[in-house]
Amino acid sequence: MDPKNLKIYRLHMRRDSDIGFKAISDSQAVRLHEEDIESKIDIRPSFFRDVDRIVHSKAYARYIDKTQVFFGVNNANITHRSLHVLLVSRIACQIGRILKLNTDLMEAISLAHDIGHSPRGHLGEKILNDISKKYKMGTFNHNAQGCRWLSYLEKRFPNKPAKGLNLTLQVLDGILCHDGEVYEQGLKPIEVNGKTWEDHLNEYKDAFHENKIKRIPMSYEGVGVRLADTIAYIGRDIEDAILIKFIKRSDIPKSCTNVLGDTNRKIMKTLIMDLLNNSLDSDIIGYSEEIFEALKRLKEFNYEQIYSRRDLYKSKSSKMSYIENLTYQFELIFEKSLKDLEENNFDAPIFKDHIEYIDDENYSTYFKPLKNQNKLTLVVRDYIAGMSDKYFNEIFRKYNLKH
Repeated sequence: MDPKNLKIYRLHMRRDSDIGFKAISDSQAVRLHEEDIESKIDIRPSFFRDVDRIVHSKAYARYIDKTQVFFGVNNANITHRSLHVLLVSRIACQIGRILKLNTDLMEAISLAHDIGHSPRGHLGEKILNDISKKYKMGTFNHNAQGCRWLSYLEKRFPNKPAKGLNLTLQVLDGILCHDGEVYEQGLKPIEVNGKTWEDHLNEYKDAFHENKIKRIPMSYEGVGVRLADTIAYIGRDIEDAILIKFIKRSDIPKSCTNVLGDTNRKIMKTLIMDLLNNSLDSDIIGYSEEIFEALKRLKEFNYEQIYSRRDLYKSKSSKMSYIENLTYQFELIFEKSLKDLEENNFDAPIFKDHIEYIDDENYSTYFKPLKNQNKLTLVVRDYIAGMSDKYFNEIFRKYNLKH
């Protein structure tokens, strides 16, 4: 190493002294594959480096045009996935600063946690899961798909076959184990020896098959992000629904507003302060009983009055509900793309926009092995799951015109 860089290198190694005993230190970071020489002497701490790898990825760039809750709405103020992950990161790091956790690790998990989301958010995820079962591919969930993309499909270097970003075990575990949908008053990480790569890979494989393992993060940082996810979306989704006149503020149950507040700002502040007060001197990160019960009721309100109503809504121009119409679109794209693969239609979008990105037109590391194993349906699922909303619309129009 250049002597003039030695001082900087030593300074970056002091990062471990800035965190508490519950935190994961940068010296504990574990990668599956050996790093190259340039990476080994990088002045950035391991989890800070993971943040950079994530935000420079193509998968991260596609956040900009992925739905959070409401799609097809011509309003630039509506939350998209790119803003949601940033909000999660800000909340998680706020929690991490007070609890003396590794905020670099929390930022990496937060920014990558929804990378596996398909177009049209959780509704699209549900439809892809149904398609996966129909084609005997097991199950689909965006947690595992995010790990798949970052570990296997994403390119780190141009003009080379994709081999993933070689992120740390702790970051990938946080991505796989995040879940803002579950009802948890408090949670602490897996203890004793934490998790090994074998443990992570077993959970990853299960998530794509029976999906029976209850996944709990291996770190307090992962737990913090898991809870920050809910804090980031619960009030924000309500504000978006009010903005497009889907609900009124007065619709929010008084049993929730009396405890949590009636605006996103008040709800976030109440949840964060309660969580910090209850977690500061505890081995669990979580809420008080009163706040947790109000949060549960608010989640139920969101599901009944926002998410479920959105899925069943029928526009004046269509006889189908959102979920019926979207299911038709997903299935048409899936069937047409699968046919293009089976017929080796190399000019088709799935080759030009997906497979060639991964294989550089060589097709030897991704397409050919899966074709030889009769797993072309997996290629199609990867393709659709990685689409932005705008690209999904374009491909549907392309195939629907030929239908």
